[in-house]
Amino acid sequence: EFPLIQDGIPYEKSTSFNKGDTAIALDLFHFYVSELYLGDQMLSEVLFVDPSDSLYSNYTLSVDKSDDELSFGLGVPSQLNSMDPTVFETSHPLSSAFAMYWTWASKYRFLKVEGRFNDSGDLSNAGSNSAIIWHTGTDGLYRMVTFNEQIQPGDHVLVQLDLDQLLGALSLEKNGFTHTTVSTYTTAELVTEQVISALSLTVK
Repeated sequence: EFPLIQDGIPYEKSTSFNKGDTAIALDLFHFYVSELYLGDQMLSEVLFVDPSDSLYSNYTLSVDKSDDELSFGLGVPSQLNSMDPTVFETSHPLSSAFAMYWTWASKYRFLKVEGRFNDSGDLSNAGSNSAIIWHTGTDGLYRMVTFNEQIQPGDHVLVQLDLDQLLGALSLEKNGFTHTTVSTYTTAELVTEQVISALSLTVK
């Protein structure tokens, strides 16, 4: 399961919360998890994750044996990133049906986050809100993460993404926008690294 967490509880999309005096709401948060391994067992080649949709945030995967290392990549590895989305069935995570493919950039978006913020602490006046747009991609931003925790067949595994930790090291005024172009590549790198650092694993 891949939930977003804010203030210690599951985050419901478009709900306003505060970082200091700034009000924030995230309306979309999509990403890819690839090369998901438990020890030497590949559990999945690629998953599309939407924490606001149980169909795409809760996955039942076959586990043959217990192990104490779970690893995966954030994004799409290069051998898949070069694929044509039209060759996949619509149900496949890499099909164009998931709107994660950049036709103009000819690669997949690894992370697609959209939202709003307002330094006044109030999002009710849409005209005064600023946008959060994080669309990251390119092979150079593919990152692996590893957790060391005993996992057995039948366990419920939660890979949580803490929004407070993610946003704690980011200035939305400076880092609120990236399309991974040259001028905003530094923001794409920073957001990617902060997402990785905001992930934690719980086994139930």
